[in-house]
Amino acid sequence: MKKAFKITGIIVAILLVIMISIPFLFSGKIESLVKKEANKMLNAEFDFASLDISLFKNFPKASLTLKDFWVKGINEFENDTLAKAKELTATVNVMSLFKDSGYEIGQIILNEGKLKAVVLPTGVENWNILKEEDTKEDVQEELEDATEGNFSLKVDKISVKNFSLIYDNQKDNQFALIDNLDLNLKGDLSSKKTTLAIEGNTPNLTFRSGGIPLINSMHLKAKINLDADLRNKVFTLAKNEIQLNAIKTNLDGWVAMKDNDAIEMDLKLNTSEVGFKEVLSLIPAIYANDFKNIQTDGTATLIAYAKGTMQGDILPSFDITLDVKDAMFRYPSLPSGVDQININANISNPGGLADKTIIKLNPFTFRMANNPFQVNASISNIVSDPRFDIKANGILDLGKIEEVYPLEDMNLNGIINANIAIAGQSSFIEKELYDRIQASGTIQVKDMKIDVKDIPSMKVDQSLLTFTPQFLKLSETTIHIGENDITLDSQLNNYIGYLMKGSTIKGSLNARSNHLNLNDFMSSEEQEDASIAESDSIFGVIEVPKNIDFNINANLKEVILSNWTITNVKGHIHVKDGKADMTNLSMNAMDGELIMNGSYSTERIEHPTLNANFMMNNLSFAKAYKELNMVQSLAPIFSNLEGNFSGAMQLKTELNASMEPIYPTLQAAGNIKTKDLKLSNVDIAKKLSQALNKEDLLNKQIKDIDLNFHIKDGRLETKPFTFNVGDYNLTLTGTTGLDQTIEYTGKLKLPASVSKVEGLNTMGFLVGGSFNNPTFKIDTKSMLEEGGKVLEDKAKDFLSKELLKNKKDSTSLGNDSVQTDIKEQVKEEVGNKIKDLFKKKKNK
Repeated sequence: MKKAFKITGIIVAILLVIMISIPFLFSGKIESLVKKEANKMLNAEFDFASLDISLFKNFPKASLTLKDFWVKGINEFENDTLAKAKELTATVNVMSLFKDSGYEIGQIILNEGKLKAVVLPTGVENWNILKEEDTKEDVQEELEDATEGNFSLKVDKISVKNFSLIYDNQKDNQFALIDNLDLNLKGDLSSKKTTLAIEGNTPNLTFRSGGIPLINSMHLKAKINLDADLRNKVFTLAKNEIQLNAIKTNLDGWVAMKDNDAIEMDLKLNTSEVGFKEVLSLIPAIYANDFKNIQTDGTATLIAYAKGTMQGDILPSFDITLDVKDAMFRYPSLPSGVDQININANISNPGGLADKTIIKLNPFTFRMANNPFQVNASISNIVSDPRFDIKANGILDLGKIEEVYPLEDMNLNGIINANIAIAGQSSFIEKELYDRIQASGTIQVKDMKIDVKDIPSMKVDQSLLTFTPQFLKLSETTIHIGENDITLDSQLNNYIGYLMKGSTIKGSLNARSNHLNLNDFMSSEEQEDASIAESDSIFGVIEVPKNIDFNINANLKEVILSNWTITNVKGHIHVKDGKADMTNLSMNAMDGELIMNGSYSTERIEHPTLNANFMMNNLSFAKAYKELNMVQSLAPIFSNLEGNFSGAMQLKTELNASMEPIYPTLQAAGNIKTKDLKLSNVDIAKKLSQALNKEDLLNKQIKDIDLNFHIKDGRLETKPFTFNVGDYNLTLTGTTGLDQTIEYTGKLKLPASVSKVEGLNTMGFLVGGSFNNPTFKIDTKSMLEEGGKVLEDKAKDFLSKELLKNKKDSTSLGNDSVQTDIKEQVKEEVGNKIKDLFKKKKNK
């Protein structure tokens, strides 16, 4: 017996060692194999952080856990993540791996998964990622063999936690979102017949078709028992509960999956307990705000069914009808409510193509503050050539909204009086057959004011919109936004196409303003995959819409952009295809005048560009430095210069999120001419005068400068330019960088009264370092060469005269030793004079 226990203990110990060792010995090889084989099969990139195998975590079942895995697309979907999850775990009965009856999987758990299904406008789908058709056939054959043979896959439970699904069909203009989904499914998937218990919950269910939100941010809960005939793929609804916001209902019927990708169905929605309050919960703003205490009255019925076959573009017949009669709602804490609510809404299709779907709203009426409002609408041929007929008539008193609905951090005032009607077909708009479109009516706005927390208030004293088939006319309208004001009047063509299909709206627009601070309208929108905004940016790109074609005549008295204040802006702006072309746009800025011709483009919103020519007249150096960051970066000397400048500049650059140049892309060239320039307050000029021992230079009058420059690769380069400072003549050339480094060479021509060396009247110097910490070096080598040559020539002339005077042969002047002595004496003399030239005067 003792020996038996000992043998058993040894066996158990060996098994424990094996169970502990297997995951460590083979997990690395398995990881590599899984990645290699998966990527061989997929037209996509597949990877994961780790593959863990445990024989203890769910003993006696083995656990396989895939952590942080993702699948990314290629080609059109490059860098677009199709699927990813934090963790995917499966538990397997180890003994079932050695049986012919099939694998037994206890449960599959998916944590924090995300799936993004995309259909491009071309019809290409991002989930078709199997590499070759024969691979797909092999997979299908293996699945068929598995299901037809003795093999079976038994799964007891599937659990999904915090799962998100996005379906973005850009071809058919459909979008669906299921967010933060929790789902549990229990049942034996290996049986021919079984009952599947399904329980799910998502706080955000959204579906849009053609831009119309059919379901918007709704809360869905479901508990469903499904009798599943897995062999024949027929699923019959048994006991079930479905809740959509406050609407509690259940479904009767069945769904059958056919071999030709067809789905047959006969489903009916049971809504005997639905009242108007439950219907009201479908409006997200009402459902989210003290919904349980809201008081309602009136009758409501909701009927829905779907019956037939869905295959490809073919839909089953379906009908959804909502009928509300004499309803009202009121919040107990507010003085008034909304009453006389009547709704008859219907979406139906007799079966067949989606184009047969008809949407009707006939009517939708309500009364608020004793003001009735009514909307009637019908839409048909929704795919091929949408036919529409829409009417709206009534008065909205915005000031009364706070009496019927709890507004937080918002105040509304004003009257909107609408009486409009529009009917026609989409093809009439595309072909510009406006005479076949019926459009008439007006929308009048009076004393409107909107105050929202953290957003500048908006005020419109009076405005009138007049609708005709051909154009939309806006009467002179003044809009106040915060401290900004703008007065507009316009006539716009193709407004129906713009509103219905997003096509280009055209027209003329007159714009006037007394004060317009563009900084108030700039935003830094963050994007999931890429952002053009810099991390320290407080502004954002002003986007030019691509679907407008406006000719704008501007007369703006004051405009502020970043630190730049501009006044008396006048000129013509043509806005088209995401680009604003400016013609003879004149303005007063920096105490002078500017005329601009050029363009600002956001055709590629991630790379906005400015390409323009500027004529500059009498601009202030100090103001240019204060208001333009580009000047601060590339011409810091402007900060303390006194005086003005004029000239011209051509500039081309990409802009960042603060509407400032991206300097590596900046290219510019131009010319400036100075007037009344003074250097007395310029630190670099003071240090230059000290280095040259010419401190009186700062007090000299400076004659006007004519300077050519260009900017490239982040450096401002000035061509050689010369200017006079009193009796001194100064020539400079060099560059300034974004890092404020400077590299200049200069020559100072001295008046005869100052030069201590006869013939030595030019002083060379080098400027380096940075603008805030410049270094100066006298170019003594060039000065020695220049001064030495002059004195050498004079010495030769003197010796020649002396030799002739003594009747000696002047050719002896060419003796090498004499020449060498002369050069050495000259070099020594010039060197001494240069030292005296820069020797500072001693204080007496």
